[in-house]
Amino acid sequence: HMIEIKDISAGYLPAGKVLDNINCDIAEGSFCGIIGRNGAGKSTLLKILCGLMKPFSGKIIINGTDISRFSKKDLSKTFSFMPQNPDTELAFSVEEFVMFGRYPHMNIFKTPSGKDRAAVNEALEFTGTGVLAKRPVNELSGGEKQKVLMAQTIVQETGILVLDEPASHLDIGGQFDILNLLKTLNGRRGKTVIVTLHDLNAAGEFCDNLILLQEGRIRNSGKPERVLNRKDIEEVYKTEVAVYKNPVSGKPYVIPVNKKGCR
Repeated sequence: HMIEIKDISAGYLPAGKVLDNINCDIAEGSFCGIIGRNGAGKSTLLKILCGLMKPFSGKIIINGTDISRFSKKDLSKTFSFMPQNPDTELAFSVEEFVMFGRYPHMNIFKTPSGKDRAAVNEALEFTGTGVLAKRPVNELSGGEKQKVLMAQTIVQETGILVLDEPASHLDIGGQFDILNLLKTLNGRRGKTVIVTLHDLNAAGEFCDNLILLQEGRIRNSGKPERVLNRKDIEEVYKTEVAVYKNPVSGKPYVIPVNKKGCR
């Protein structure tokens, strides 16, 4: 099974094109990272992928079906989407907030069943946020909020998780907590995980495959070892870098080199 991104061009009117003829496949069960500078089109590609935005042209095909044929309910049972800046300022308890992720599974009256409650409890347990269940979401720290958002994403019980910068604004410990949770969902539960990431070293460490965007086009894609090469990274990010192998994992890691500042 495969997610096929075919000839996608997309953007916002009147500003114009953000993505220009994007073609690539994402294998089911993979952990795919989308990287590139701000404004390269990463978030737009995620929205198109989930059917939250219509492209100017092209299509997204999942297991042979064009997602433009999916109903809203079909989409919400196929993809869970975690946006970059969700509204977490409302005074819902963590439990209530995570329960919103169960809406696609609920009856017409939107009253939670025992199964819905069990799914919420399991997601809170999995993300280590069970102790926060009764706390208001708007009083949590950044790292706690991200884990609660993850719980809301997981509880939707879709095969594909799509997350826009899930680890941004977190310290290194918080970032690795989130990415390890995603790695577990990917490895042990067979979820397809698609994330946009700022941190190239986190992308190299956690992702099976990377898509490097440059000004709305795919500059390179494939295994981290192929994509995180010095030439592409320097040209895309407009800075000098050195690329080494992580001595523990053997994955590529990128270090910015400031030659002007060296003495």
